[in-house]
Amino acid sequence: MSITIIEQQIGRFLASEVPEVLAIKGGWGVGKTYAWNAYLHAAKNQRRIALSDYSYVSLFGINSLSELKNSIFENMMSRQHIGRRPSVESFRANMNRLLRTTGKKKFALFAVEKAAELTDAPFESLAFLSLEKTLICLDDFERKGKGMETQDILGLITILKEQKKCKVVLILNDESLGGDSHIEYNRLREKVIDSELRFAPSAKDCVAISLRNDLLGKILGPAVMQLQINNIRIIKKTEALASLLVPVLKNVDPQVLERAVRILALLAWCYYSRSAEAPDYAFIMNRTASFASLDSEENLTTQQQQWNAILRGYDNFCLDDFGRQIGRLVENGYLDEEPMKEQAIIYDEQIRAARSEKSFQEAWQTFYRSFDDNATDVITCLSESFRDNARHISPVNLDGSVRLLRYLGKDKLASRIIDLYIEKRKGETKLFAIASAVETEEIRDPEVIEKFRQVQHALREKLTVLQLCERLHEEGDHSDEEHQLAQASVTDFILLFKGLNGDQLSRHIDACLRYGRLGGISDSQRLIVEKATAALQQIGRESRLNASRVRRFGVSI
Repeated sequence: MSITIIEQQIGRFLASEVPEVLAIKGGWGVGKTYAWNAYLHAAKNQRRIALSDYSYVSLFGINSLSELKNSIFENMMSRQHIGRRPSVESFRANMNRLLRTTGKKKFALFAVEKAAELTDAPFESLAFLSLEKTLICLDDFERKGKGMETQDILGLITILKEQKKCKVVLILNDESLGGDSHIEYNRLREKVIDSELRFAPSAKDCVAISLRNDLLGKILGPAVMQLQINNIRIIKKTEALASLLVPVLKNVDPQVLERAVRILALLAWCYYSRSAEAPDYAFIMNRTASFASLDSEENLTTQQQQWNAILRGYDNFCLDDFGRQIGRLVENGYLDEEPMKEQAIIYDEQIRAARSEKSFQEAWQTFYRSFDDNATDVITCLSESFRDNARHISPVNLDGSVRLLRYLGKDKLASRIIDLYIEKRKGETKLFAIASAVETEEIRDPEVIEKFRQVQHALREKLTVLQLCERLHEEGDHSDEEHQLAQASVTDFILLFKGLNGDQLSRHIDACLRYGRLGGISDSQRLIVEKATAALQQIGRESRLNASRVRRFGVSI
């Protein structure tokens, strides 16, 4: 049954004074109560509710007819107050009406001093007798208390309709009715229920019913429809969690919030859903990029392959650190803001990088896509792209751009672009390690290569003398480490050697002196030998014992 027909039938039900029983049934979380309230409020605003009083009661945990009758009376309110919660004021209004109906003197016969005694049988009888021509909603039929029999509830509904001229709507999850309740309901429903509506909305229906046309609704709605989530309870939970993301992500690119909400829609659906269609939550939380890249699915079950198909169709979802923060939000129900902000900033940078790369490629299109005499345009586009997007352009693309500018006779501009690029990215140590790119000729411009090497040298990790010696001993000759060690003073070497003992002492002295036994050594290697030797000679002069120790390494005092 379409949502339009259900809305029409509920509208007809509300607009008529004719006593009637309407059952709205459907699966868990599909939004039966939510839809009823939405249509009820709409009818109220349009003044299309025929009966003047309304009472909503959840049967969850109610264990007796007496308790149910009292709840109907206590929750009763004027139709103009529909949408408000029952309160002391609404109960007082009900009591005043009861007093007017019975007469104060007659009611005084049953006066009580304690509020708890209002449940005495005389009061219950009077309260129930006062119920006439009332619109009553009995919700959660399948969760009634153990002390209530199905036939007792249906019998009371019959009395309300036939004797009290009430209109009753019964909301139930018939899929959860078990045992005797299911049997009794099916046996008696033809005698009690006038109309039954099966509420089974599509994902599109759920979006129309439950989401507003605001920022979150515009992001969440398409995600819900793509995943075919037809559970309003899950959608509303997702919306509530998404609202926690908005203030945290307000200072990053809007695409970050969009991605966060789309991930949230998927994870919340899988976490909360009881549907077989939803992928297993643990399965998707283990679907990392490396897992998703596997070519073969032959080791997966048929169901897991179906889950993978859903995830491939949903942005080819695989979990990353950004998604893990969304997962913690779903699992915990609250947002750990700092880790979320950190991951949001990282993703924000990725978005901007992608846009910058696209902008750079568009600049190159000025060169590629025609034979126009537009060298000036090409030069302008490239220089502006580096000015605006240098942080997101690779060294290889820098090299290609520089070589094109040189070809066009713009050597000075090429040099300025290299300097601009380095200035904007000088803190990125690894960026300037281009040895492999030079070797494979991905980077060929001599000025790019030389200036990158200069920056790499300036940014080189500053190691202690001990760390430099250990690295040279473990990894052999490395010009960078040798150059740094050669800058150390004789005093540095003295402190190094006197701070060592055992095998470590011999190992590091030999590492420094071994260059002296080689031919064709570099200036850095020569300085290391000279300074290490001078340090050992100075240590040897301190005592006859140290002189003997130093001679073991072939050093004369």
